[in-house]
Amino acid sequence: MPPIILSMEVDGDDYFESEYRVKIGTQVKYLTIAPNTFDRETLSCPIQALSSLPWEDEWTVAHISRPEPRGELKTSLSNKALAGVKHHWHHAMIDCLELEKSKQLTAMALEAKYAHFPDNVIAKIARFEWEIPRIERETLAYQLLQDSDLTPRFLGHIHENGRIMGFILEKVEGCAASIENMEACETALKRLHQIGFLHGDTNRHNFLIIENGAKLLDFESFRENASQEAMQQEMDSLRVELMDDSGRGGGFIFQDG
Repeated sequence: MPPIILSMEVDGDDYFESEYRVKIGTQVKYLTIAPNTFDRETLSCPIQALSSLPWEDEWTVAHISRPEPRGELKTSLSNKALAGVKHHWHHAMIDCLELEKSKQLTAMALEAKYAHFPDNVIAKIARFEWEIPRIERETLAYQLLQDSDLTPRFLGHIHENGRIMGFILEKVEGCAASIENMEACETALKRLHQIGFLHGDTNRHNFLIIENGAKLLDFESFRENASQEAMQQEMDSLRVELMDDSGRGGGFIFQDG
């Protein structure tokens, strides 16, 4: 079975390493390609240029480089254990390869189908190790807020080769907030602050407007035991955030064709 790229972070300027998350059969492996190894076109889909890589062998990370211009490729394979989310609190564990993507929402979030749930779900994953702390923070936030009704329901942890690297949420129908929804957003944020929590990123796309109010999303910058000053600053900035039409926080924009 040929390798399939699941995620990538490509440095088009060739200053930093490009990273890839690759599915090989029932396993997921990771590639890092050093700067000045391939041209930009090859970096956008490097699988064919790596035909000699022993894909089926036991390794988790392959580092590819070209020490000399136009020289031979150098491959370094490692079987290191990758970092995962340590905060495991929900009983459900979902294999990332059992999710069937319906729509990519942001670099880390997607709408997906999962055989054991009747409706589509929202999945969020750490594509690479440096994103694990974000998922760790959100996982804690959803546990602390599970009885508050301020967020969509947390449905389980996502694992990859056994390590936790994401979670799934119920898909709640609604829309991003605007200044017309100021009262609903203010109410939701005030309830969060009353518990002593700071959201950390109140852009208008992190409020989901539903029929009877607003739910909060995206807790990558969540903080516990926030100061009154910090919470007041967050509340004071809400109007400006809801009036922002830059698209910040809105994820990918899809166009017909």
